[in-house]
Formats: sequence, C-alpha cells, structure tokens
Amino acid sequence: MTDWNSRARVEERILGLSRGDPFAQVIRGAEIHRERHGAVCGLYPAGPQVMRLAATIARAARPMRILDLGAGFGYSSLWLASAVGPGATVTAVDRFPEHVERAGSFAGQFGLADRLEFVTGEVSAVLERLDGPYDFIHDDAWFAAAPPYLTRIVDLLRPGGTLSMPNWFLLEDAITGNPRRYWSEFAGPSWAADTLAYAERLSRIPCLDVTWTMFPALGIAVKRT
Repeated sequence: MTDWNSRARVEERILGLSRGDPFAQVIRGAEIHRERHGAVCGLYPAGPQVMRLAATIARAARPMRILDLGAGFGYSSLWLASAVGPGATVTAVDRFPEHVERAGSFAGQFGLADRLEFVTGEVSAVLERLDGPYDFIHDDAWFAAAPPYLTRIVDLLRPGGTLSMPNWFLLEDAITGNPRRYWSEFAGPSWAADTLAYAERLSRIPCLDVTWTMFPALGIAVKRT
C-alpha cells in the first residue's frame, strides 16, 4: 500500500532542494478561488513538482510555439514561459473568462506577459481554429478519460515535438487500487477503467513515443519524425 503522507514529505523536501516554487502565489489564489466557487470550475493546478519537470523538458527541447490547455490562473503557463527564451510564445487556453483575466494579471506580475497569449473558450472548439504546428503541448484539460480532442492535439504537434500531460497520478491509483482520493466524485465510478483505457490508447498511437513518470506523475510523448 502506498503511504501518501510519506510521499508528500519527500516531495516537500525535494521541492526545497529545487529552490522551491516561484509561482506558489498562483496556487494559493487557485485554492481561495475553489473555496469561493467550488470544485465545478476545475481549478486544480498541476503542482510544482510536475511543472518543474515539464518546464525542464521544455527548456531542453527549446520550443518556440507552446500550447497550454486548461490553463486556469496560468500556473502551468508561467512555468513554461519561464523555461523558454525570448521570442517563444505560450498560447494558454481556459474556458472561464475569470480564470483568463486572473492569468493575465499574474503574467504581468511575474514579467512574462510578452511570452503569453491567453484564449478563452472550450478547448475542443479553440483547437479547431488554431493553426499548427506547435513544438510543445501541455494538456491539463483532461481528467481520467481520454479527451475528445486527442486526435487534434496530435495533429497540431510538429514531428519531434513534445506532449506533456499531468493528472497521470490516476494511473498509479488505478493500477494499485489504492486511490489517494475518492476520484468517483470528480470523474465518475468508472474513473479507474477510463484511466487505464486512455493509457492503452496513447500507447497505441503509431506516431507517438509515450512514457510515464510516477514521482512526480507526468505523461510525456514525443511525436516521431
């Protein structure tokens, strides 16, 4: 059985070794927002361990065009924008205007507004009007089940480009049968089967090389050239 409390202590210690979270204020803002508006808005930032890993991958890949789906208050967008150099752009998508407005404020506060573009709308609809290719796509707009726009983001990703996907802690929970929370509340009673089915589907996409890390939990795929 997994000791989630011990893991949390390890993550906190490792975060300290990695110089902490420069965007912790955004997570605090998201927590306050959830208390006021409830979980229905889906404002759950991926967290510093996950985003430090995703940003490190982005820094190594040196993408110029980045797409961030399910951006919320811009937490993941800020991590990615800080990882790339001048001239690179991050297009961040969220369905709630209030989220986008706050994200823009945080971008200005952290001096990253020149690298960020925020778009309001449902992810599936926005993706249909975007022109690719993108060098790096970060998809935080799904939970448990495969998103309906999966084929579209694969199409928008350039050959050699990277797809990063948080929320894959669900994969460990589904395999072990020891969920750290009652996920049916968020994703329905079939969340474990849906998560496993999504992992299987990703692994079968011919043009993607896919792997998963569990600590921190992140799915990573590279589109074959």
